Amino acid sequence: MVYELLRDIYDNAENECVIDIAFNVSNDGQQLNPCRSLLQDYLTNPTTANGRTLAERLGGVTTKRSGLGLLFLVKGQDEANHKIVVARFPAKSGILAEEGQNQLSIEYLERVFMRSATAYKAVLFAGTSIRNQFWIGKAVDRQINSRDIETSAYWIVDFLDADLRTTSALGTRRLAIAIRDAARHAADLTVKQEIVSAVTLAAGLNNQVLSPRQFVQNFALSNAASQAIFDGIPNNLLDETFRFDRAEFMRQVPVKSVKLDNGALLMGQTDEFEELFDREEVGEGQVRFSTTGRIISEKLEKIK
Repeated sequence: MVYELLRDIYDNAENECVIDIAFNVSNDGQQLNPCRSLLQDYLTNPTTANGRTLAERLGGVTTKRSGLGLLFLVKGQDEANHKIVVARFPAKSGILAEEGQNQLSIEYLERVFMRSATAYKAVLFAGTSIRNQFWIGKAVDRQINSRDIETSAYWIVDFLDADLRTTSALGTRRLAIAIRDAARHAADLTVKQEIVSAVTLAAGLNNQVLSPRQFVQNFALSNAASQAIFDGIPNNLLDETFRFDRAEFMRQVPVKSVKLDNGALLMGQTDEFEELFDREEVGEGQVRFSTTGRIISEKLEKIK
């Protein structure tokens, strides 16, 4: 059963591992990474001793929250292509209670047991050159939501000494610009409203790991609205994950504006707009906006 489980994880790793990561280089800029070196050792010489060094490294960063775990290393080779999958399953110790004729026997079991066969973390690395490649890989965290910061830090940052391949600022900026342009150029008012609503709610995604495709799925945007955003992002980057940065996002789309057919124009900070203006549906497709405050400036300016 364990063999079949690990074989499925190994065979499906390319589809299951969706978080693009890359090993960090050393602080002085040299192409060195301690965890990558251990993986290279194991790939070159897959002995128990080399596997144990990886397990000891994982044990060294295991926290009380992450608890006991079982580590599996699955290595394979298809012609010149080497591949390794590292998986960690949650585990626990146990107490065995056996009822005798006149007494209850209780025994503490020091061995650990796999707690779940479906909740695991895994990372995949592959390449034809063990020495020159294996810098870039893919990870997955099915133990709990991979958006959890502490868990991602424990598995990706602490154990692997790696980081997301696309930086938080770059990924967020790319998405924000695509959304801003989509909202600006959408001819359909419904599509435009969908996109603007998603921008307003996006602040709640801060620090979550997602891709552009997951962003539109998160807000259940229509195909038209999704495609309008995707048109601004290269196809090969639609599934590339990054950590969403609310501050960077708001730098790219800082202001939300609403223009009414009577000529009125309302503007406010994107993430505060709904709080600044009360909106009331008054029938026949018309709405009434209201707000209260002190006037601190008035301007006459040209609207683009």
